[in-house]
Amino acid sequence: MADYLLALFSGRPRRIRVIEGTLQGKRTITNLFWAQNYGILPYLGADRHLSRQTYDQWLMVQAQAGNLILADQTAQLTEKGLAAQMTWQANHYQPRFGQWTWIANWQRLADRVLLAVQLVSEFAYHNRRYSPLSLPWHEKLAVRNWFLHHDGQIVSQVKTELAAVLTQLAKVDERLSNLFAYRLIGHESVGWSAMEASRQLGIQASDLFWMERDAWLFFAHSLAQSTGALTELVLPLLATTPLTSSAQQTLTAFLGGHSIEEISHARRLRVGTIREHLLQAVILLPGQLPLARLLPSQVEAKLQQQYQGPVAEWRFTPQSTDPGQEFFYFRLFQVKVMQDG
Repeated sequence: MADYLLALFSGRPRRIRVIEGTLQGKRTITNLFWAQNYGILPYLGADRHLSRQTYDQWLMVQAQAGNLILADQTAQLTEKGLAAQMTWQANHYQPRFGQWTWIANWQRLADRVLLAVQLVSEFAYHNRRYSPLSLPWHEKLAVRNWFLHHDGQIVSQVKTELAAVLTQLAKVDERLSNLFAYRLIGHESVGWSAMEASRQLGIQASDLFWMERDAWLFFAHSLAQSTGALTELVLPLLATTPLTSSAQQTLTAFLGGHSIEEISHARRLRVGTIREHLLQAVILLPGQLPLARLLPSQVEAKLQQQYQGPVAEWRFTPQSTDPGQEFFYFRLFQVKVMQDG
């Protein structure tokens, strides 16, 4: 996916560690805020196994090629880099379902579903002598327990559920449904290799990662909206909200009328932690929090006078004896200005 990294930069400086952390799925407030500012939240967790060494090496190669300018832990595209970015985007598949990246770790979900489909397929042919996909033991156990809780109807159920999702996916992009279907593993079928998928779909091999990611994110979203055997299989892997469970508890309490201090006391968490939870909610669930309760009008008016111009260029300057609360207001104001456009 290295060449796709150009899509995450622009002609203005961007923090290289934010882009790295976004790809790795790190949900710190700093990462989430700047990822939203850069418009790259849909890439959250896109490459959880990205190593810093690989990433930094790519940055150096791009800088040496004249595509990037590196300075003070930031990088920006040169005119040559912008041209390369536009050329790449015009000739390659562009991700379209990144808004569902929070629903599941798509690669783990894919592993579990692929093993389940393999098991059901071999069961349909009464075959017990086959080599199951090599996955961690806990994933194999989850699939085994799921299978044992179903009767002989499991074959038709899985077939019907897969067909329903693939039909809907084909309406979006038939290549995605074909890629999904022909990568499945079953009785006397090992699925397309990457080379074969590239040839059959008429795409470059470098596009496969993003197409598979989109197909599985679509699949995860579809299962989250339905009921059935496959939904039951992956339910423990599906999130119901973009927030962490702890942040969701804080949000629920806040929407229930409790103050930050009350929530902090009741949950035995630092006030700073509660503030971080609420900032996470403001960023990931825009419009669902009454900002007037979080950002008093008089505070907002003062911030409007103090901070002007592009949000990305603001620098926090504490002016009170409670810098923690002041930074909370500062970040809230930044997010509000960005979301208001």
